[in-house]
Amino acid sequence: MGGFTFRRSYGSRSPVCSPRPPTPLAECDLQLASPVGLAQDRRGNVWIADAGHNRLLVVDDTLERLLGQVGTAGGDPGSFDLPLRLAHHPTAAAVYVADTGNGRVQRLDYEYDGDVPQVTGVDVFAATGEFHPNGVVAHEYWDGVRVVAADEFYREGDDLRGRLVVFDGDGTELRSIRAVGEENPTPLYWPQGLDVDDEGRLYVANTGYGVLHDGPTGPPKLASVVRCDRRGEPVPFEGCGGAVLDDLPMPRDVAVVGSGRDAQIFVPDAATGRVHVYTSVGIPDGVVPESDDDLRAHAGLEDGVGLPRDRGLDADDGDAGAQRRFRGPVGIRAFDGVSVEDSDADDPTLAVLVSEALSQRVGAYALDTHRETGRRFGMVGGARDDPGQFSVPTGSTLVGADGGPLAGSALVADGANGRLQRFPLDSRGPSDGSAPGDGDADALTSVPLPATRFPFGLAFWPSVGGGGRLFVTDYTAHYREDDESGQIHVYAVDEDASDSGASVDLSLVHSFGSWGLGEGEAKLPRGVAVDPVGDQRARVYAADSGNGRIGVWEYDWVCDAATPLGDRGCFGYFEGGFWNPSDVAVGRRGVYVADENNHRIQRYDGDEWHAVGDPGYGSGHEFLLPISVDTHDGHVFVLDLVTRAVCVFAEDGDADGGLRHVASLRAFGGDPTSGSLWLPYLLSVGDVSDATGADVVVPDSTLHVAQHYTWSDGA
Repeated sequence: MGGFTFRRSYGSRSPVCSPRPPTPLAECDLQLASPVGLAQDRRGNVWIADAGHNRLLVVDDTLERLLGQVGTAGGDPGSFDLPLRLAHHPTAAAVYVADTGNGRVQRLDYEYDGDVPQVTGVDVFAATGEFHPNGVVAHEYWDGVRVVAADEFYREGDDLRGRLVVFDGDGTELRSIRAVGEENPTPLYWPQGLDVDDEGRLYVANTGYGVLHDGPTGPPKLASVVRCDRRGEPVPFEGCGGAVLDDLPMPRDVAVVGSGRDAQIFVPDAATGRVHVYTSVGIPDGVVPESDDDLRAHAGLEDGVGLPRDRGLDADDGDAGAQRRFRGPVGIRAFDGVSVEDSDADDPTLAVLVSEALSQRVGAYALDTHRETGRRFGMVGGARDDPGQFSVPTGSTLVGADGGPLAGSALVADGANGRLQRFPLDSRGPSDGSAPGDGDADALTSVPLPATRFPFGLAFWPSVGGGGRLFVTDYTAHYREDDESGQIHVYAVDEDASDSGASVDLSLVHSFGSWGLGEGEAKLPRGVAVDPVGDQRARVYAADSGNGRIGVWEYDWVCDAATPLGDRGCFGYFEGGFWNPSDVAVGRRGVYVADENNHRIQRYDGDEWHAVGDPGYGSGHEFLLPISVDTHDGHVFVLDLVTRAVCVFAEDGDADGGLRHVASLRAFGGDPTSGSLWLPYLLSVGDVSDATGADVVVPDSTLHVAQHYTWSDGA
């Protein structure tokens, strides 16, 4: 019998610090895993949704003491599966949690035992149909409390719009809002962060609008923030005439800071690492850190990836020239009750809390909106760089028996740590009676990458006599025109003669693909594939995401040099047109490309492009952000980001688009011990372990693990 089998999870995800609260944060190594949601209670204490650890943390209003931990992984009341967003009850001692993986909103009533919060009651709010909330707010109106949830992945048949679900204070579903307004409506696609102002108007980060809204010339590419009332009617901003704020690459949240005419609207853009600020009437009022020429490339950035791993706003960044970006800002809230120095009515400096996905921390910042600068004055969490840990794993590759010192192992790009993690593939799993690993950290070996700041795509080319060349794409934004360094790094693989314990040595032998638009240049390359042509030469294909094309080079092993062979494709929606191509693989019938934002796979047969796929949630040829592709033994494996599915196709010239669907694995959730996926990146497929079938490795950048499955066609 064929199909997928989950084998094992690699990478430590257990909290390092589990002290008895309250305890000073300085005395413990408190690590977060993909924190998102934030809320303050009536004492000013900060509640943090530590999504990757399936818990809530409560820290004091100085961000110096841990006061409590709430919940564990699970489906029981008070437990969580990916708690992503938080909101505090407008009057009562209660916190609402968007428990995304469990498909519900939970209301947690609490009281304090001294300084420690204790949950005293739990109520569950759930909507009709499939429900996966990724945003929640609560407000007391004249007729009672309303709780509004942003249901990111809701759909009805071919209608891919998400929705807002409005509950009353008791959890009764009152209405569903799928578009703002009836005349010239603004559809809601993948709505995420929400906030509400003191008049009860809702602000929605309409994150998927730029990808899914079908306009006269295709999707607009950029997303937006939209304002409406609790019935879904648009509430225009007086300063811009409409109910929609300026288009942004990736707004993941929105916060209203202040009240009345003095309120300001803060929108974190995860793509550029900046917070955009608007007045209460919708007029742009600055961007923090200061905007400059590097914003010209913002459309090619995504999720904050592409920023140097040592960047971030620091406490000593005092002047505008020293400003650095936020590291993947995905959540923002006002930091109430905090006084900020040098702030006045004419030149306000406002305190906010920001969740930063790349640095795995929550920071308190003073943002000067007029000078467009910020300084950090508090922080919870820090780098996940301990042995056995991933921080934003991205790409992967499998190395077979001909891989010299890497033989029989998987390599995973540990993006935010700027290194590789290596582990031997283990065939143990449910099929042989042993339990899957709960983040098998002991199996990981760190492998330094001396020249790569943010490794993303990986491809291994073995040599005839052992060892080989490892190709690594560096997904880091290069903006300086005088910077000619390549974004595709080539490392020679040798035995490690030192006592570092790595057992393998990677030495840089070449770099190519410098930043630019010309032949042989690239902008933010992601996936990479190698197609050998004899023993000494190979064609190298890279998904040039920022330029909307596939770069092609011939690599000479003897000279360690790359020669450009021209580019394939360009930006567009037609066959051979790409919108953020994310991965590339070589199969029996040509070169396959994950054309991510066009929701399809494209195949190049050497002369023409052939596209297959339509937007949708179904099995087969329907995709929503297909982010990765690999080939093995006449099969094409496609990883679909939104549905968290790995689809297997046979290369079949008689099938629709040349791909015949044969199997799917759907693994939506936040429990890596069962093989769940939340934000996967680039998978790899091969025959490495001694388990039956093909090995499939999928890094997950939110759960910070690499999942190992096997697949067999059952023949």
